[in-house]
Amino acid sequence: MAYARLREVSPISKNWCIRARVARMWEHCGGRDGLPPLHVDLVLVDDEGDVMYPEGAGRDADVIKRAVKEGGVCTFTKFLVVNMKPSYSPFCAKYMIKLTPWTKMVSVSMSVDSFP
Repeated sequence: MAYARLREVSPISKNWCIRARVARMWEHCGGRDGLPPLHVDLVLVDDEGDVMYPEGAGRDADVIKRAVKEGGVCTFTKFLVVNMKPSYSPFCAKYMIKLTPWTKMVSVSMSVDSFP
């Protein structure tokens, strides 16, 4: 299967398939400690060192945390690509990924050494 590079991902298509290392994963609770997360945030790095910021809704937090492990490599399909949020941007980027209840996230058993 051919995977798109993160630098190629844009809202122009809805059929992207990417493979990347999950460099970071955290839950954002909006300063409401002890309450369910508002959303789950990730930082993805592909094998060329490009990065992208995905975000999944808090209601999908358990599904995302079961499918994705920090430091692991995963494939992602059936997600939305939207303009980067103006309120929070972990790095300079034009677009971000919105994980939906239909997003497919599959852990890949391959060496993370090939990813920066």
